[in-house]
Amino acid sequence: MAIPKRILGKTGAEVTILGLGGVCWNLVDEDREAVEVVHRAIDLGITYLDTANGYKESERRLGLALKERDREGLFVATKCIKRSGDEAKKELAESFERLDLEMIDLVQLHAIDQDDTLEEVLKADGMLRLIEEYREAGKIRFVGLTGHTHPANFTRMIGEYEFDTILNPVGAMNRVWNDFTQTSLAAARAKGMGTIGMKVMAYGQVPPEDKALYLRYAMSQAIDVAIVGMDTIAQVEENAGGADGFAPLTEEEERELLERALALVPTIQKELWWLPEQRVAG
Repeated sequence: MAIPKRILGKTGAEVTILGLGGVCWNLVDEDREAVEVVHRAIDLGITYLDTANGYKESERRLGLALKERDREGLFVATKCIKRSGDEAKKELAESFERLDLEMIDLVQLHAIDQDDTLEEVLKADGMLRLIEEYREAGKIRFVGLTGHTHPANFTRMIGEYEFDTILNPVGAMNRVWNDFTQTSLAAARAKGMGTIGMKVMAYGQVPPEDKALYLRYAMSQAIDVAIVGMDTIAQVEENAGGADGFAPLTEEEERELLERALALVPTIQKELWWLPEQRVAG
């Protein structure tokens, strides 16, 4: 299997266009089940591994898997949601302990779009300054930001700090509900930042018969890697198979898919992090 790779923006790191999302690893009963999911993904060629401090057991289970294999060629990304002070220090220290790594490739400020400014994280004891200290010490390679709801906030924030990457929704349902591809992701791409897409399968709401199309849609966008949450080996094999030999959607395929996505939006507004002031785009 040969999953295509892309360069993650100005980081210069080469990653597969399909990333393994770790938010679902909390759904499995045993550590070993999650570990085997990670192993199968790596064996099939997936190199981008996504987790977060807030995903309960996810970081620790990824750490267990990484202890059992050579890390060369793998790219580990996690997220921190605390903003400053002792809480921020504790959260970042926990991530290193759970992952059992001396160096993390990418640490991202999580859900940063819901903040009004970067002021708190830029304070002397803020999370961003803490990440910078770790980076200067060679323990963190890159810094990014993530979020689900406010594209305009991202567009402003990436002009205020030299982030390396951005992680935003990129699924077809988000495209017709709250579009990041033409706003914050486009602005990040213009600055040379690595662009990472999530919510490919709309929180598991994608009809089974359309999963392959939704994956192709996401990977057809101007992003470097599309993250898909996977908690079973079967899901890993299905998605890796869809990424193998990837071909972008045709204009007609994309138009038809977006029409079907728009029809589904009213039934899953909660899963799309619905905002009252937003309206569905035509």
